Amino acid sequence: MPNFMARQENSGRRRVGIALAVAFVVLQCLDVTTYPLFNYDEALLNDAGWQLVSTGRFRADVLGLNRGFESHYLWQPPGLPLAAAASYGLFGFGIWQTRLASILFGGLGVWAVFHFVRSLNPGTIGASIAALSLFFWPEWVLTAKESRMDTAAIFALVVATHLTVQSLRGDAVPCRRVLFLAGLCTGVAMIFHTVALLWGGGLGIVILAFARNRFRSAFVFAAGAAVFGTMWLVHALQFPQEFQAQYLSLLFNRAGGGGLVERFASEGARYLQEIDRRPTVYAVALFGFCGFVAQRRWTDQRIRVLLVLTGTVLLLHALVAGKLSGFYTLYPMALVFCLIGIGIEACEAGSTAGHGRRLLAFVVTVSCIAFMANIAALSIGPRVLTYWFQAVPRDYELQMEALSSRLKPGDQVWGSAVAWIATVKAGARLDALDWVPGVEGTRPDPLQHKYVVVDRDALFTGSDGYQKIVAFGDALPMVFGSRLSNKSYLFDLWQSKSLP
Repeated sequence: MPNFMARQENSGRRRVGIALAVAFVVLQCLDVTTYPLFNYDEALLNDAGWQLVSTGRFRADVLGLNRGFESHYLWQPPGLPLAAAASYGLFGFGIWQTRLASILFGGLGVWAVFHFVRSLNPGTIGASIAALSLFFWPEWVLTAKESRMDTAAIFALVVATHLTVQSLRGDAVPCRRVLFLAGLCTGVAMIFHTVALLWGGGLGIVILAFARNRFRSAFVFAAGAAVFGTMWLVHALQFPQEFQAQYLSLLFNRAGGGGLVERFASEGARYLQEIDRRPTVYAVALFGFCGFVAQRRWTDQRIRVLLVLTGTVLLLHALVAGKLSGFYTLYPMALVFCLIGIGIEACEAGSTAGHGRRLLAFVVTVSCIAFMANIAALSIGPRVLTYWFQAVPRDYELQMEALSSRLKPGDQVWGSAVAWIATVKAGARLDALDWVPGVEGTRPDPLQHKYVVVDRDALFTGSDGYQKIVAFGDALPMVFGSRLSNKSYLFDLWQSKSLP
């Protein structure tokens, strides 16, 4: 009977992680088509998936006018467009289908964090705090809903970390099959986002530092990590000019620049800016640190591995990752949340007896609740406001009606990639004007492109061959002094003078 009760308790605890993952997916799907506004990155990153489903060719048609982008998609690793292709193949084409895969991976990432921390702690407090921190963290929610690569990459990396840490928990030789599987998961992450290389490098370093037969163990891990990347590189290097024009050009543009001091200063400034409106994170981090010290959690080798890994990933991101774009801070922060959860549970565990300790437990609990309320207000609050005050100007189909009602199958459009969904649904095609790092801008051809869609009152090269026929879209109204977005669906539609 005691064994049965223990199994039931463990099963119930595992269900907490599953429930959090499901809740995350459901919450993001409630306003999946209206928040955030559809942006040009979503078109550029996912069009190759739609082309694979609709034409059988893996290329980004919206980028086809850019030199080196004509035939194959090599701009980013292929994970995200392949996941998008699965969504399009199953459910058709649209905004929610484009965003579905990254939202699902977002839920899986929450589950993976819960399960990982739960494997290191006896209770569920720390696992719940770590998972909820990621659940409500505004950047996590935003990257999940903007159909980007980060949620899938971080999910796979957390799984890889779980396998690696568990394999290094004692003095025994790590199981090579587990390390190879951890490497495979790291390789999956790198197929979604190149920045996963830094976390993967950190895993390789901790294997070298902690494993018995360290070189053999590191080799097994590296062999697993190289499988999918090697397959992609073998494919990509068949087209060296396109690979250079697309992937390498973007890679060098995104990598951090400047001297060492400047890189560390820029990285620190980025984190400070990110948590500027989340001061409660300092309190939970402090209590987590106190829990580590009070309970001497570093005496567990698995915790030491995680501490070294987190420090290594933070260091590598400061040295290499770009500072001006992307959601790169999410990668180290996912590990930091795991450490905070472990420390908070240790702090709570040391506060079970005596008046002073009960008071400490109360303060820790209040701090955690305040932290969750703080980040939830930032990630969910704006969405509630947009639902009440901005529903109409955020309705993509309604705002794009002036364009979609004019388009006929076979028409060609040049302009903002935001118009991609409306253009494809009308049976037309779009050449995007949006800036691609390292590539010269494109221009419309009035003998080819019947319509041009640009931001309201924007100028473009070659406008003398077109006439403006309508301005469309509604501006987002101010809500408590903010538009809750950096742009609205505000466009001008131009028509070629040379095409009927």
